[in-house]
Amino acid sequence: MRFSAMWNPLSFVGYEIASKTQIEQTVRELYNSRPHVAATLGVGLAGLSAALGGAVWTGIAATLIVLACLIVRLVLERRFVARSPGEMDPKWIRLFVAGSLTSGFGWGLSGAMLLYGTSADTQAITMGVACAIAHGAAGRAYMMPGTAFYNIALMIGLMSIGAYANGNVIYVPAFLLYFTFLASFIVQMVNNRMSQLRAEQMAERLLQELTEKNELLRVANETLATKAYKDPLTGLANRRKFDLALAESLAAAGHNGFTVTLMMIDVDHFKAFNDTYGHQSGDGCLQLISGAISDTLSGRDSLVARYGGEEFVVVLRGEDPAAAIAIAERICLAARLTSLETLPNAPPRQTISIGLVSCRSGTATTREAMLAAADEALYEAKKSGRNRVCVYRGTGWEEGEVLSLDAVKHA
Repeated sequence: MRFSAMWNPLSFVGYEIASKTQIEQTVRELYNSRPHVAATLGVGLAGLSAALGGAVWTGIAATLIVLACLIVRLVLERRFVARSPGEMDPKWIRLFVAGSLTSGFGWGLSGAMLLYGTSADTQAITMGVACAIAHGAAGRAYMMPGTAFYNIALMIGLMSIGAYANGNVIYVPAFLLYFTFLASFIVQMVNNRMSQLRAEQMAERLLQELTEKNELLRVANETLATKAYKDPLTGLANRRKFDLALAESLAAAGHNGFTVTLMMIDVDHFKAFNDTYGHQSGDGCLQLISGAISDTLSGRDSLVARYGGEEFVVVLRGEDPAAAIAIAERICLAARLTSLETLPNAPPRQTISIGLVSCRSGTATTREAMLAAADEALYEAKKSGRNRVCVYRGTGWEEGEVLSLDAVKHA
């Protein structure tokens, strides 16, 4: 900030880079009347010394002047505090400047009166109080240096006139030297303030950038996690996701008492399909059939996953065994009705076989037992002619129990 700009009484250090909160806090600090209370007590003490030394009216007049200035500052502070929350109209800065210059004039006038025609003790107290007031104003000048310059200049200028009129000519160059010292101090304070604001602005920008990068990293991690559980060809869940979902479903079933159904699905004669129509058509076939399975299960509490190659698995939660069988039959039908004519070499429609097992609520079982039962049911479906649902039935689901097999054939 240039030195010439600092003399503008309305200049606010860092206004263009400070946040609204910083500006409001700074102005609130400027309106604080505590320093003015201390200044009034100091001048009152000098006025009392003058009265005791015989200059009664001088002491009374000087004290009344600073009291009037204090009242003005208290009224201004009260108005500022009572304003609407968040309101930071420029008028509050103008009011502060007016109040501050009024105080500077009052302090200077009372100081000039106390330096004229009073005792040496009174003059010594007055000089001490004036230096304290000037230092206090300079200490807060890093916020609005122009106001502080004029405030201090008014006080020192009027006191110089009083001292000169009293014959203390030496006070004039001393006051001038003192003002020069305070001016250099204020300039340094302003430079420090600007450096602080720039550092805070940089820190805030870096924090914002860090927050944005962390958010991008979070999204990237979520995307990677999604891909880690997603089959790239069909877009279904992969085997890793299926393993987690089945284990979680069985654990939840033990606590909440709902039925869990596992379906193992295999595309019939898929090796021959690939050999005849090519792997590109084979990939397209798997994509279309996986879409048919997902569409059939839409709206149900289920997970569809690609188990490997041409095999799919379904974890169905909350459906009783009879409903699960009906859903499996609809999946078989949906796959058989799916047209593959758009694929390379226009292959005919394809069928699937399903092995199904349901774990009734309240029945203890394991992931391995469920997989073994569904796999055995699928094997039976393929051995029985394919294009059908084969159900693994029994009264319990403990691993190793031999259960009967029923097959539902589709014409």
